[in-house]
Amino acid sequence: MDNKSLLNRFIPMVDFIADVIGPHCEVILHRVDSIEDSAVAIRNGYISGRQIGCPLTDLAVELIEKKVYQERSAVINYLSRTSSGEKLRSSTFFIKDEQGKLVGMLCVNVVNSADNLLVKNLTEKLVNVLMSNKSTANVLVSEPVNEKIEESLSPSIETVVDSAIEKVIREYDMPVERMSIDEKISIVQKLNSNGIFKIKGSVTKAASILQTSESTIYRYLSSK
Repeated sequence: MDNKSLLNRFIPMVDFIADVIGPHCEVILHRVDSIEDSAVAIRNGYISGRQIGCPLTDLAVELIEKKVYQERSAVINYLSRTSSGEKLRSSTFFIKDEQGKLVGMLCVNVVNSADNLLVKNLTEKLVNVLMSNKSTANVLVSEPVNEKIEESLSPSIETVVDSAIEKVIREYDMPVERMSIDEKISIVQKLNSNGIFKIKGSVTKAASILQTSESTIYRYLSSK
């Protein structure tokens, strides 16, 4: 079965999950061979403002780059946030071919409110159904203890890049203008390990945010 046919088999699941959980649940199906226009199906996209043809998220790019899908079938119940600031509870199921190559991602994003606490268990059960014919060696990542925002849901590839860079910078808890060269090198190399520099224009954006030049970013990338 080719990749397109495999992904098409999951399109009915987009509607099914959205209908079961309700209008406060966004469900989106991504292909992974194109970061900038990955979404092939979506329901309740008004929650994040996304639509078919929107890009992968910063977290999705990181999961692909770090090959998390080789160890797990899904990542569940982490926090995400829309461009408008609304928090959601999210889960991602990895769609792989018979050789274990990643083909797509099925993502479920539920508005994170007290009224929707029961949805957490329902999402887990839905993911387990998807995994029913998979090896038990594949494990789920459970809800993060620190409850920090793990993912930014945006319809714009520029915003995806901005969010990815700013998320790494926040880890240093220091204004950019006060950062040392070593700290900036660390940031750039961490961004590289997260796969962000595979997105067109990301080097220019990183240079602007880190208040340096593009040539300096490339130099940082080659540093040991």
